[in-house]
Order: sequence, then C-alpha cells, then structure tokens
Amino acid sequence: MNEQSLSRQRDRTHAIVEGALLGDIAIVFLMIRAFLPVLPARTILKAIAALPLVMLTQRRGVKLTILAGIASYILFSAFVGPILGLAAIDVAVAGILVGVGRKAGLPGWLNTLWTGAVYAVLDLALPTVAAVIIFRYPVNKLVDAAHNFIHLLFNVWTGSLELLHFPKSAVTTVHGWEAPTAQHWQLVWLGATVLSGILTMFLVVLVTQIVMNQLPEETLARRRAA
Repeated sequence: MNEQSLSRQRDRTHAIVEGALLGDIAIVFLMIRAFLPVLPARTILKAIAALPLVMLTQRRGVKLTILAGIASYILFSAFVGPILGLAAIDVAVAGILVGVGRKAGLPGWLNTLWTGAVYAVLDLALPTVAAVIIFRYPVNKLVDAAHNFIHLLFNVWTGSLELLHFPKSAVTTVHGWEAPTAQHWQLVWLGATVLSGILTMFLVVLVTQIVMNQLPEETLARRRAA
C-alpha cells in the first residue's frame, strides 16, 4: 500500500472507533434515563444523550452517525427491549438534525425552529400514524380522545379566566372557540406535535451550545467520514 491508501485506512478506522465510542456515551445517558423515574431529569438526560451524536455528525458526517445510531439501538435494545430501545433512534434523529444545522452555520434560534419542525414529522407524527395503521387502532376512538382533550383544554382555559376575574364576555368568547377548534382537531394535533418538537429540540440545541462552546475549534473540525 502507498502512503495515501494507508492514510485513508487509518482515517476509516479512526472514524469507526469514534462512532462506536460516541454512540456508547449516548447509551450510557440513555441507560441512566431508563432507570430514573424523574420527568425533568429524563428530559435533560435525553438532550445530553443527543450531544455525542451532534458532535459525530459535525465531525464525521450523517452517514457514519446513522450507522452509529443503528448500532446504538441494537445495543440498547439488548438491555431494555426493542420498544424502549427506540429511544436510541429518537436521540440519533435529534443529534443528526442539530449536527446538520451546526455544520450549515445556522444560529441557535433558526436551528431550533427547522429541526423542531422536521423532528416533529419524522419522530412524532409519522410514528404515530404508522402505529395507528399497524395496530389497527379505531380511528373513531382517536377522534373522541382528541375532542375530549380539546374540551378539557378549554375548560381549564375558561376556568382560569374566571379565577382571574376576566369579564364574562371574554369567557364567553373563548368558550365559543371550542366548537370550531374541536371540528378541526387535526390542526390542533399537528400544532401540538410541532410545538412539542420545537421544545424538545430547543433543549438539545441549548445543551449543545453550552457544551460545545467550551470545546476548542480543532476538536469540532470536520473529518472525512468513513
């Protein structure tokens, strides 16, 4: 082999080792999250678990990060099962999206918005629709659940307005919005999904910026992917 071939082989080996190491670090945080029944801590640990995959995307590219995410899912599933193991795929998607935004040089707020929307579609909306189709869940029950949720939401809203002594006209106006909102429950579901995605990615972007701003530029420099 000539020197160039040896260099490519060494870089490929380094990339594989780096992907395995960063994927294992993500699994460590996912394992802590799986056995820690504290909701705020679980949310923060999920964002921290995505951080190694953000770094891997930035350094080695999307292809290697996808392979690392698949390997992480297989390994994590061996500990918690294939269903709970999907958290590894969830974290990989978040890490890849944020990593792509950082590579493109997007500011944090813009990276949050576009990754939140894409994450909502890829990791929330599509799996929900697929689960309904695969498990043949009755659609009418989903519609009833959506209507009940909207009814509960408006009851809380109008109740809060009454407790705060808002005028009765304002309470009546808000109550009048309930029927058209329930009629277009699909838009409410889609909006709630996108909002959930944006909030999730906001935390990932925030943790990423806090940690990566402390790292030297050469550590985050782009490397050739395997």
